[in-house]
Amino acid sequence: MLGLVWANPTGPELAHPPVVEEEIVAEALPPAPPTQRELLEEAVALRRVGAFDEAAAMLAAAKQTPGDVDEQVAYQSGVLLEVTEQWKKAAAAYEAVHAGWPDTPSAVDAQFRRAYCLEETGDHKASIRVVRSLQRRGQWSAADQASMSLQRGITETRAGRTRRGIRRILKTLDSTQMDRTWIQAKARLALVRAQTEAAETMVLKGNRKAARRLKRRSALIASAEKQAIAMFNLGEPEFALEGLLLLGDAYLALYEDMLEYPPPRSVPKDQREAYREAVGKKAEILRAKAHARYDEGVRVAARTQWVGSVTQRLIDARDRVALFVQPAP
Repeated sequence: MLGLVWANPTGPELAHPPVVEEEIVAEALPPAPPTQRELLEEAVALRRVGAFDEAAAMLAAAKQTPGDVDEQVAYQSGVLLEVTEQWKKAAAAYEAVHAGWPDTPSAVDAQFRRAYCLEETGDHKASIRVVRSLQRRGQWSAADQASMSLQRGITETRAGRTRRGIRRILKTLDSTQMDRTWIQAKARLALVRAQTEAAETMVLKGNRKAARRLKRRSALIASAEKQAIAMFNLGEPEFALEGLLLLGDAYLALYEDMLEYPPPRSVPKDQREAYREAVGKKAEILRAKAHARYDEGVRVAARTQWVGSVTQRLIDARDRVALFVQPAP
């Protein structure tokens, strides 16, 4: 009876769909290995969330897998080295991309990024030579020209030609639309660095001069804040986090300088301690701002899962300042 029931089902609960022979064969076969393109896409996705070791493993597998994206695998290997701050290895990887695939968009970007890595190693002259050689080749799109101009301005600011570099960066940012967000963010970071460094050089000395310098110093930091906001809008966490660290440092340096500034001669000796206390209370907002910038950077790093060295520097700076910052009532 049981055999007859299965042979002639009387209801939908007893009915079984016919087994297709192809399905049995498909289930028996092992899954197809990932393609080179799939490995590359997974590596890029892992890098973007900070899983650097896993991304490196995927790229290594992609290099061993035949496919049609060898150029992109080599380029993304350089990007991963750059993001993990292995500047010399990244520069060599980008040079290999340029040598192996000279007439591709990746080769152009690789040269821009190679100039960046050379700059990070402190070899500003070599970085400028790379950009100049690119510019001499000509036949670039407007976006390419703008990228080269930004990189040249960035390198000039780091090499001591600050005013020239700032003018070049501002002119390029104001006059050209580009799709390379990383170079725009890096250019704005260069402006933040230049502005905060210029602010720190303004020593608070003399009664009238100190007031003017304090005002100019505050204006420079405020301008740097605007550049940091623009970096966030570009969606490049690496540069935005560095900018927040620089801003926090700038506020903290100004706070410390205000505490060390001696009372004016017009303040009687018996009132100087009270004067220092009053200045300290007014300056406390600067330390609170420093803590806020560091803390914001830590939260952004957590949200974007960014684990570069800047993340730990932000955590250390925030925790140091947090010991002295009073919680809001």
